[in-house]
Amino acid sequence: MQDDIAELRRQLEEERRAREEAERRQEEAERLQEEAERLQEEAERRQEEAEQRLQPNSLFRLLDRCHESLSQTIRVETNATLTTQGNVTDPVNRLFPKRIVPWLDFPQIQEQIWKKLERAVGFTSRPLFPSDTQLDYVATNVQDRPIYSEATLRNFERDTVDNFVEKIVEALRGDETLQREFGIEGRVAFYDRTNSTSLDDSLEMHLDDAPHQPTNTNRGRGRRKGKGKQMSQSQTRARSGRRRNRRADQFCVHVVADERQIPVYAVEFKAPHKLTVAELVAGLHEMDLARDVIDQEGDTFEFHTTRLVAAVVTQIFSYMHDLGIQNGCIRTGEAFVFLHIPEDPTIVQYYLCFPNQDVQAGDESRLHRTAVGQMLAFTLQALAAEAPSQEWHNAAYEQLSTWKVEYLDVLRDIPETIRKEPPPSNYRPSYWKPNPKTHNTRSHARCNPGVSTPVGSPSESSDSDEDMPSPSTAPAARSRSSRGKGKNLSTGGRERAPPDRRTKQTPSQRVQRPYCTMACIRGMVNGGPLDKKCPNWQHHGGQRHPMGPQEFTRKLHRQLVQNRNKGFEPLHIRGRTGYLMKATLLSHGYTVVIKATTKENQHALKTEVDNYRKLRSLQGYQIPVCLGNFEPSIAYWYHGRVMAHMMILSWSGT
Repeated sequence: MQDDIAELRRQLEEERRAREEAERRQEEAERLQEEAERLQEEAERRQEEAEQRLQPNSLFRLLDRCHESLSQTIRVETNATLTTQGNVTDPVNRLFPKRIVPWLDFPQIQEQIWKKLERAVGFTSRPLFPSDTQLDYVATNVQDRPIYSEATLRNFERDTVDNFVEKIVEALRGDETLQREFGIEGRVAFYDRTNSTSLDDSLEMHLDDAPHQPTNTNRGRGRRKGKGKQMSQSQTRARSGRRRNRRADQFCVHVVADERQIPVYAVEFKAPHKLTVAELVAGLHEMDLARDVIDQEGDTFEFHTTRLVAAVVTQIFSYMHDLGIQNGCIRTGEAFVFLHIPEDPTIVQYYLCFPNQDVQAGDESRLHRTAVGQMLAFTLQALAAEAPSQEWHNAAYEQLSTWKVEYLDVLRDIPETIRKEPPPSNYRPSYWKPNPKTHNTRSHARCNPGVSTPVGSPSESSDSDEDMPSPSTAPAARSRSSRGKGKNLSTGGRERAPPDRRTKQTPSQRVQRPYCTMACIRGMVNGGPLDKKCPNWQHHGGQRHPMGPQEFTRKLHRQLVQNRNKGFEPLHIRGRTGYLMKATLLSHGYTVVIKATTKENQHALKTEVDNYRKLRSLQGYQIPVCLGNFEPSIAYWYHGRVMAHMMILSWSGT
């Protein structure tokens, strides 16, 4: 009996153990199944994320990723032995602004650009831009490369900002509606230097082609104790010895369309160890250069930084005038200083920002204030800006003085003890008026693919325009021809636009006629009948040409003297010997090409005229017809240059 009971107990124990083992195995199988499912889900998630990172980004996610992955990776070399200090150079005469003043409505102008973009929800939500994987590749190239020179700064800015601005503008250009909205006439090109085939390349080029002006002996104020020397106004009028000194760290952003190259804005790079955050914050403020800087002495950090900032602003201000443009930007990698020369060409307005400090969590406009966001809006603003009038150039020539200055010399004059112990920076990001839109920048894997969803409808942002101050320099529909209602003056370069009102060229003043045919212009030379295939023949008068080439040349010259804006349009096509313009003799509708050049290159153009005369029998057949040449008795400005000689040709294009 005892044995039977023991056996039953043994069997029960075995059954219990078997059940427990079965349960354990079941639990293990379930655990393994769950682990397999988890691993499968993890693999699918990783696959999804990997695929998502390969997908193009929307505009606002691109701005967010560029800020987080690229802009904040900047490394500034602090070891002085590893940084460039610059070569010793002779100071040169540069045009300097009479006053440097804050650009008060810059935030409003930038936000107006963003309002236009945000209304185009179909554009901002489309996945058009580089993927996260592409951004990761860029990040690996820049994150371990400290900035120790202007060259390394230029590379960093190109890789982290400029390339993306170019891609966004190119995408806008691909949208016909937005292309018209922003006045984008071609591809935006961030050049390292001006066109290598243009007349602007020579650093030895003089402005001895400038128009004669009456002297004015007014001089800037200030104690004459400093190392610099301010030239008198009378010396500035002639300016025959001032070179167009484009520095290696300066370049011009252009719009390129076929052969046209339209200057948009100037950029000057300053390595962050040569222009620090503390120096910008302390030195950039409203100032009168003749009174506060030039030939003044001081021993404080604020004085030295003020002089340093004045020098770098003067360098790019002079470069902007040499290019004939009103917008520019100083870039250090840590800071942007946006610049604008208003209708008074002796003033430059500034706006200082530090994108990595300005982007604040919870700020509805935070993505607008990223480095890419700021440069994009500034570029679109500059694209939409009116070209400066002929009167603006005259006023600049008459009123500006030069300052013999070189930034590196000013930098070396600062005692090292002062630079090493700057006061604490008091920079605080300025408050921008909130935009009711916010932007979802989450990974596309967690929302609709390729979509960055703005909250709110387009009508919500359009209503807030009334709350925003009307900017005095708001962008207008762009036309790159010279603008301004010219005064009927026969004396050279004397008219001047009112300082507070911009002169604009109305559509009726622009050269809208098609070119005359070569047969038409050949008929003028030969005194023959009108070419009925010429699109303008009915405006020429009668059945035969009413004038010959000499009279035509005189009439066109007289029209130029009376009004430099009406009937003349720069084509923004440059070569080694000249600049091309489109011209219409308004009284008779003849529309031709003018090839203009500067005083130092007029000999080449005169030689070209002589060659046309020798090839008279080929004109109108194998080569264009040359109607004549003349020296304008009024200053005509083209890309900041004065045209001293002009040759008139028939159009030979299609």
